[in-house]
Amino acid sequence: MRNETRRSMLKMSLLVPAAGFLAAKTGSAQASAATRPLYPGPVFFVKGVYQQPAEKMAEWKAQGVNTIFTMNAGADPVQWTNAAMTQGLYMVRHPAGVDEKNYSQLDRDVFDRDMSNPYLLALAMVDEPSNLKPGGKDITYEDVSATPEEVDVVARAWSVGNKPLWLNHIGVHINNVHLEKIMSDYADSPYVDWLSHDSYPIASGYDVVFDFDDYMSTHQGHAIDRLLRWSGGRPQFSFVGLSKFDGSVGRETTPAEFRVQAWSSIIHGAIGIIYFTFKFSPEFSYDATPQDLRKELKIFHAEIDEIEDILVDKQKGGRRPHVILKSVRDLNGRTDSLPYPFEASSTHTDQGDYKIILNLSAKPAEFTYEPWGLSKVAFEPYECRRGYDAAAFSRT
Repeated sequence: MRNETRRSMLKMSLLVPAAGFLAAKTGSAQASAATRPLYPGPVFFVKGVYQQPAEKMAEWKAQGVNTIFTMNAGADPVQWTNAAMTQGLYMVRHPAGVDEKNYSQLDRDVFDRDMSNPYLLALAMVDEPSNLKPGGKDITYEDVSATPEEVDVVARAWSVGNKPLWLNHIGVHINNVHLEKIMSDYADSPYVDWLSHDSYPIASGYDVVFDFDDYMSTHQGHAIDRLLRWSGGRPQFSFVGLSKFDGSVGRETTPAEFRVQAWSSIIHGAIGIIYFTFKFSPEFSYDATPQDLRKELKIFHAEIDEIEDILVDKQKGGRRPHVILKSVRDLNGRTDSLPYPFEASSTHTDQGDYKIILNLSAKPAEFTYEPWGLSKVAFEPYECRRGYDAAAFSRT
């Protein structure tokens, strides 16, 4: 927790200062939950990267990324926005026309012009509001950077625009039974449309998969399930770390470990994956992605492109309805789960039920599930396999 909090505080300082959200406590409410329905998810699968400078955008576009999340520190908003648009990249960022001392106060002319930008996918709220404010000692309503109430004041003001509001949370706070009340208060805001969380187990020295809420999954899988439950099913985005951000802890992520986190996120309902690529020490870099992961990203993006129509509701937006089969160590007669180390999802289509099956183990394993006609199908460590029927899963 100590290392995660240190990273989170560094990351927070590069985005929207919490001071404006705190000042917004006395700001004027400009819209109500009753007059603004929540936005559905995007009509494409978001392949995002966090806070990259303008000079990196062409490179990320070539990697298959389609969205940049928030501006890097010191960026000129106009130049940064124009660079993203030149590359055809969508943006999730702080809106223009906001009073930096009180974020609930808007210059409506500037704000409305920004809302007309077709590449502005969503508005980024304060990052990781449950992080400790300066001098804070514990994750309580008194010590967090921005309380749920303070987030709502700003969200209510920004909701007069025509863009979804996106809020990112600290993953280890979501997956913490002692913080359920405060984290669920953030998640069920009537104004925040899209939610995400950041969990970087490998770079932080944690296990990739763990037992929580009576089933096994990745940190991403558990957090998505909790946020979906608390928020009433709102669109979810998942961060996956590509870099060893702190030279003193953790290690680099392998391609297989990237895959298990990304596909577990998708199985549990993510409509987008966001890459965290920073390195803080011993020297700072916006992009410390190892070369083997750069190659893996291109493979992963091509696989997503092949099944995007299966995953995404192109008319309504967001993920198509799907069934999740969680991974448990003891089935004990349960029919809604799979025996560890496997988790899976099934999406109904005109061609049948499309299955995604993931081996959560770092060891080879065999998958058997009679309802799908699969018996002793061999999986490599952390392997994900996809298809409609038994023939698609057999090795030739």
